[in-house]
Amino acid sequence: MDRNHWIMHQEWNDLVFMHWPVPAEVLRPFIPPAFAIDKYDNSAWIAIVPFRMQNIRFRTLPSLPFGNQLLELNVRTYVTFNGEPGVYFITLDTNHPLGVFLARKLFGLPYVHAKMRMDQTEAGYQFTSRRIHKGYPASHFHANFHTVSEPIHAQPGSLLYWLTERYALWVVRGRSKIYKGPILHKNWRLQKAEADIHMNQLADFLPPSLFATKPITYFSKSLHTRIFPFERKG
Repeated sequence: MDRNHWIMHQEWNDLVFMHWPVPAEVLRPFIPPAFAIDKYDNSAWIAIVPFRMQNIRFRTLPSLPFGNQLLELNVRTYVTFNGEPGVYFITLDTNHPLGVFLARKLFGLPYVHAKMRMDQTEAGYQFTSRRIHKGYPASHFHANFHTVSEPIHAQPGSLLYWLTERYALWVVRGRSKIYKGPILHKNWRLQKAEADIHMNQLADFLPPSLFATKPITYFSKSLHTRIFPFERKG
């Protein structure tokens, strides 16, 4: 990958990782068979990740005066393809209708339209979302977050590093075309956080008992990323 050939810059702000361990066999029916489920300590993991995306621009072009920011709420897990690790997105909700259209059309990513708000409070942040995409159930999400530590960098080999330091996403287009989307960014600066989840219908395809315990939660104030052209891998 030539680091000078990125196609899009994005800034991810006020991002919250919420992770739960999930038995791989329970998750398997929802992941394309071409991918192997990536595991840490013999467990698969699923994450719900809300954040603000800002300063979106294409390479060689200035930031657009409109449409260059959005809210996103994704449900993701971790897979490998021919031994290469990456992120697999089950759904990506956003409040940007044009972004939904372009991401689905150009990249084959499962973006869906939702009404969203992210508010900063005295204690931390509040995020609410209601899916309004045609043909999808009106899944609701509502949670509050606050940090409980100073920023750190995850140590290589740790669970936190394994969960967050991912530099590619995988997508299936059509029936069987496998694409890798490389992503480049500095290591995350993460603060341990607490999540108070009032409603979570995003993962209703999994047994509710898996979400009975509080998630492993970390917050990142800001991260600059560069997206590279998708590569056909299979």
